[in-house]
Amino acid sequence: MIDSEIVGLIQEERFSKKKNQVAFPLAAARSLINRHLEGDAGRIDQVVFGGMVSDPVYAALDRFSNFSVAEHVREQHDLWYPHFYEGRPNDGSYWMEKFRAGEKLNQGANYDFSWMGDISGEAAVAYFVDTERPAAVLRHLQCRDDVIIDAIDHHTCHAYYAVYGGQLDDARLKDALVLTADGWGDGCNWSASIINENGRLEQLGSGAGHVVARLYKWATLIMGMKPNEHEYKVMGLSGYSNYTSAIEVAEKVLFEALDFRGGEFVSDRPLKDSYFDLKDRMEGVRFDVFAAALQNWATSLCKAWMRHWLQKTGRRGVCFSGGLSMNIKTNGDLLKMPEIDWMSVPASGGDESLSAGACFARTAETRQPLPMRHVYLGDPAVADDWQSRLAEVGASADDFSIRENFGPDSAARLLAADHVLARCVGPAEFGARSLGNRSILANPSNFANVKLINDSIKNRDFWMPFTPSILAEEADRYLVNPKGAVCPFMTIGFASNSEQRHEIAGTVHPADYSVRPQFVDRGTNPEYWELIDQFRKFTGVAALLNTSLNLHGEPMNYTTADAARTLALSGLDFLLMPNNRLLFKKTAQTKLDTALGMAV
Repeated sequence: MIDSEIVGLIQEERFSKKKNQVAFPLAAARSLINRHLEGDAGRIDQVVFGGMVSDPVYAALDRFSNFSVAEHVREQHDLWYPHFYEGRPNDGSYWMEKFRAGEKLNQGANYDFSWMGDISGEAAVAYFVDTERPAAVLRHLQCRDDVIIDAIDHHTCHAYYAVYGGQLDDARLKDALVLTADGWGDGCNWSASIINENGRLEQLGSGAGHVVARLYKWATLIMGMKPNEHEYKVMGLSGYSNYTSAIEVAEKVLFEALDFRGGEFVSDRPLKDSYFDLKDRMEGVRFDVFAAALQNWATSLCKAWMRHWLQKTGRRGVCFSGGLSMNIKTNGDLLKMPEIDWMSVPASGGDESLSAGACFARTAETRQPLPMRHVYLGDPAVADDWQSRLAEVGASADDFSIRENFGPDSAARLLAADHVLARCVGPAEFGARSLGNRSILANPSNFANVKLINDSIKNRDFWMPFTPSILAEEADRYLVNPKGAVCPFMTIGFASNSEQRHEIAGTVHPADYSVRPQFVDRGTNPEYWELIDQFRKFTGVAALLNTSLNLHGEPMNYTTADAARTLALSGLDFLLMPNNRLLFKKTAQTKLDTALGMAV
């Protein structure tokens, strides 16, 4: 942040190439320092961490980026079952044994863990937060010795990001109820706040009873998918079952475990734990019914919770962030509530956004922060870097050709001919969802492109829809959006307009006909807007199918070298690079010539 404005925001995983990397973000920080401070870390006035409490185990062991479903299940049996059912203390010794044995060590954590083993439990957490985290800043970044280094409460960070991570004017800020919800952070899993006339938050309430995200997480594991990563798959799966009576029975089980009544979270039949007890209660429930019940229950509780705070404050608008805000389907249902006039959900509201929230929170202590106008806040793509990773996958530059002066007209023709086009252009977008600059694009009206991308490139689950990137001016043509909501970050679900649904068939959920759109604004990303507009001129469709530029299980590509490697390892043939350059496989020469020569 410089002069109250976020100017750079990058995740470490883009550099380490390890999805969900947990680490001191050394490569990301150095990149930001080089780009915005001319490499001079001595110009940094303050460093602030998002979160007051941080267990060093989560950084020392690679549990997030390199933990399989089987390993998560084994952890439940080896640690949590003995703890909840046999009285074994959860004193950290389970993880310390793994650390001492060298199991699942986090390579590239960028912290010094030589002290671990001598200190344990709460003392280890305190040492990590108070001593090692500040020491890592000074050790790695070469800041001034007198630089201010501290931390901001977890949900305070989420709340400030909810407010200033969106494109809100002062009038809406004054009418906003600010809500956060997630699995856990600094002893809480929810907060409710309003904004005073100086742009600072006034917290009205917080607590630890909103365990919706936690149960969603472990339900994900019960269904055989990876917690902290595959919750979105459960969300996508939830729209398929129409077995109403069975869903209602499963919902009743969940409501017995947790409900919201009388302004409080209540439990008529508390779960002994979030995995084994829930799994036993759901025994015999079919997977799609379980997913539907879980989604319905989560949405219903969030509605009741949100309605309570809307009535209590008299507010008509909602700013929402935290890990639970990543549930696009729930967000769309919340927006439909009659108590809500508008809703703002900023990009990627999970813990990856805590750093931005911390900057907003610190700035708000003395002046009102500037809201984020966009999230294209990473490094710009560089075209001449594309060859550098090919050797590691057994490919070479000789496998490719380059076409110069490949502008929006040519790219749109290629897409209109039903070829899939990767795009690595401009500054990288922040967060879990691609917003056009690190994307795989296709004609959205051809549903066959979904199978093509799934089978030859992404290896995604068949039930998951892709995203439509829609020209902002044309959004109402494709979406049912009576409240005129704006969705630039792919964070709110909408029903599709039945009359134009066929034009974006490849991006519509096959079962419930919902979409999770990105509104593309000409002022924010003119090059991407122009590409979609050119496609519209050829086809009449003002949208493109968009999915993230990466291979399954890998983080989103960051550089043209990453993108060329993805081409080499997949069925992708074409990559749009900066300066209107098209990189393509030589084996695709005929496809390219035919597409450019066809009458559109």
